[in-house]
Amino acid sequence: MSKKITGSATINLDGDELKTEDGATLNPGGANRTAKTGGRKVHGFQEEMVEPSLECTVMHTKDTSLRELSDITGATVFFETDTGREYVLRDAWVSEPAVLNAKEGTVPLKFGAVACEEIG
Repeated sequence: MSKKITGSATINLDGDELKTEDGATLNPGGANRTAKTGGRKVHGFQEEMVEPSLECTVMHTKDTSLRELSDITGATVFFETDTGREYVLRDAWVSEPAVLNAKEGTVPLKFGAVACEEIG
């Protein structure tokens, strides 16, 4: 029996759906692990925590404010896949200033967050 594979996601920011292109990526955060070696042996690993992150591309319209996008902090972001899995980024912020690609009519956004929870 075949199962549907995720192909797109809907992103809501503080209750409003963002007009995004397909191709958004979500990293729920966690630990990067680096091997520790010596004397030709692997002795174990060290962990470095990585914040949850979300990258998406927003369509630019006459109602889109680059300043407002750049100033996002303390936001709640819902990421819902077309297969029904849902994630919430809590206390999220835009980590780089919003930049308009006028030829494409798009604004790539990068979010960081304090936490990411799988809720469905």
